[in-house]
Amino acid sequence: MHVMFVCSELAPLCQSGGLGDATSGLARALGALGHEVTVVVPGYRSALASGACPRLIDGGAVHLTLGPHSFAGRFSCGTLFPGVEAALLDVPALFDRAGLYGEAGRDYPDNGLRFVALCRAAAYRAEAEHPDIVVAHDWHAALTLAMLRTSLDRGPNRAIGTVQVVHNNAHQGRFPAEMMGVTGLAPDLFHVDGLEAWGSLCMLKGGLMWADRIVAVSPRYARELQTHDFGEGLEGAYRARAHRLVGIVNGIDDTRFDPQNDPALPATFSADDLAGKARCREALLSRLALDEPPPGLLCAAVGRLAQQKGWDIIARAVDPLVEHGASLALLGDGSPAIAAALTAKQARHPRRVFFRPAFDDALARQLYAGADVMLVPSRFEPCGLVQLIAQRYGTVPVAHATGGLVDTIHDPMAQSARTGTDAFDPWRRATGVLFSPLSPENLVSAVERVHKLADGGRLPEVQKRLLQLDVSWDGPAQSWAALLHEVQAEAKRRP
Repeated sequence: MHVMFVCSELAPLCQSGGLGDATSGLARALGALGHEVTVVVPGYRSALASGACPRLIDGGAVHLTLGPHSFAGRFSCGTLFPGVEAALLDVPALFDRAGLYGEAGRDYPDNGLRFVALCRAAAYRAEAEHPDIVVAHDWHAALTLAMLRTSLDRGPNRAIGTVQVVHNNAHQGRFPAEMMGVTGLAPDLFHVDGLEAWGSLCMLKGGLMWADRIVAVSPRYARELQTHDFGEGLEGAYRARAHRLVGIVNGIDDTRFDPQNDPALPATFSADDLAGKARCREALLSRLALDEPPPGLLCAAVGRLAQQKGWDIIARAVDPLVEHGASLALLGDGSPAIAAALTAKQARHPRRVFFRPAFDDALARQLYAGADVMLVPSRFEPCGLVQLIAQRYGTVPVAHATGGLVDTIHDPMAQSARTGTDAFDPWRRATGVLFSPLSPENLVSAVERVHKLADGGRLPEVQKRLLQLDVSWDGPAQSWAALLHEVQAEAKRRP
């Protein structure tokens, strides 16, 4: 099967966060299953210079007319992974810039135009190549599907199946209504059952309303999107298309994140030999100049400093966690206010709290490997990568019960609380701890559950279980392959 991805990020060519890992991981996994995958992605300056595709070849000229704007460029193509070709849309006027989406904390003012161009070029390429399926990732790519099903819905194009992936519904690509004029789509598509949302052009709806399937990045998130709390104004669209909406969790690259072969670690380890994990813990405490937690745990957190990720909750939980005997190793960049709060906590507890307001990949891996607990108090989490990486390194995730965190962390005690049943042995099959509602107090209580587990001598048992989990892309790729075959069969029957 020939599958065309359209996306704004693709690791290691270009990424600003987890989206690039997800598109890359899925493309690579589908390629490993024998599918032919083409990924259409902007030819950002950084992507063209990355060297990730060492032998880029000319993939053909591109001429785009978007309302009053005209652009010329080319596709530059190269093999990224076995079975995966990257097609970089090299339009210097739009993508030859220092950033992907903006600079100095501000979005580029023409981002709407830039990603309409990506969608139009991808739709033309699909019309020329006739892939079996086009998969659009998030709002940046969604209009591709509207174009294929409306203005380009003719001849062989009608047999192309379409899938919209929702990685994060909080970002919907909303722009002034006047932007309709540059899309090349009929003005009468600007209505509530089309591309309009609360008076604006909503690019994400181009995928939601015209895709053969909508895939949220976890089953729980697929249900949450249909509610007022998580739909962000599009819950009606998700409910209207619920019969086409499914959830498939992401995986991680288990060759990149591998405690048995990670060069960033002072010692390697596995489920059969935990001695290296203990050495990683000792080395981490030494490197960060932290005291051994008196009776407590070494807790870590890694990621973007943002309220969505619950870092404000972590900041408010630091003092009680230290009082309960924990030490904390915190790593992330983002909100200056949250960074200031965590810096103050480090100054208050210099031998018990470490905080670095930056991202350091090697140090992040050392935190994943050396910590006892990984804190994941996200307010919402479509799928999440932190908990999967923590599990891969045998570190217990303690997470707010939301989105993909619920689908990827098995906590029999939390399940017992929800169903009213008695849990005979809540740790017998547990792969982490879930808590709800979200509060610093509940986060501290959840960490205390792990503390009691450690006091009872059972932490190694859970660590071994985590190290035996399969959090790779293998399982998700099989689910994706089955869905793509369904979509392909339906598309071929389209009149």
